[in-house]
Amino acid sequence: MSETIQETQMNILSSEQAEQMFSRMGELTLDVSDIKRKFLDCKYGNDPRQAVDIYLPNDGAAPYPIVFYVHGGAWQRGHKDDVQLVPFINGVLRGYAVVSIGYRLAPDIRYPDNLFDIKAALRWVSENAGKYMLDPSKTALCGSSSGAHLVMMAALTQEQVVFGDIPGIPSCKVMAVVEQFGPTDFAKIHDHYDQSGYPRIYIPGDSSPLDIMLGVRAGLIPNLLRFYNPIDCVHPETPPMLLQHGKRDPMIPYQQAIEMYDKINAVAGKGRAELDINEDFLHADPGYAATESVDRIFGFIDKHLKPPS
Repeated sequence: MSETIQETQMNILSSEQAEQMFSRMGELTLDVSDIKRKFLDCKYGNDPRQAVDIYLPNDGAAPYPIVFYVHGGAWQRGHKDDVQLVPFINGVLRGYAVVSIGYRLAPDIRYPDNLFDIKAALRWVSENAGKYMLDPSKTALCGSSSGAHLVMMAALTQEQVVFGDIPGIPSCKVMAVVEQFGPTDFAKIHDHYDQSGYPRIYIPGDSSPLDIMLGVRAGLIPNLLRFYNPIDCVHPETPPMLLQHGKRDPMIPYQQAIEMYDKINAVAGKGRAELDINEDFLHADPGYAATESVDRIFGFIDKHLKPPS
């Protein structure tokens, strides 16, 4: 089937429309000039991208609970100090340390090396928590898009050696997860768009960012799916998770969040997951940085990291 026929039948977002969607991120600006205490480019590995930025509240009692953030960019782009951090940098005004994690990108590396980077950053922060006034026992792990995928996988595979954790070496304990518009079930992405009729960016059969990250066409090794598919890694001890998504997202369909929400609550218990679906948001929509969305994020984090005494 030709691409023209596929686009007619599937309602494919044009390259111009996609560019316009991503350009809206330019409406946001990351300004950390008022944060007096920050430690930038703290290395947890040898690669230049294996580093974290640590932002601390200007006042309040240390040690501070931690809000980690992992950026998106199709596993190939993005940086720890880009505007994707804007909704989460608000944490320093709410008594949290905010730690933005840099990690190695495809195609220079393949999955699970990027996941192992997230795990290594969590260990490094735990080991150096005293130096930076951090409380590794009170940790939220947050991410957007492909970063949300890595966040979910890191949280769902805590203390699992095959997924990069090291026995006997302390790490931060993830007590809450916030994922924004991340993929949860790669096998169903196109089926979800077929069901909803909303536009999508990728055409079935074309090479995808997932293929680049894996270094192989994902569908060629069906059982491999279980090692990178968050929904297949849900278990009874899954940390509480807030899933934020927009119905008009053309990169990751909103049903991904709904199915993950249902799976977590079925396996880990009712109320373990919370769902926040916006009727109008696109992918990486600047609306996620609006006050209502930020309040929802930190209301959720407060509940699990700062419960009422």
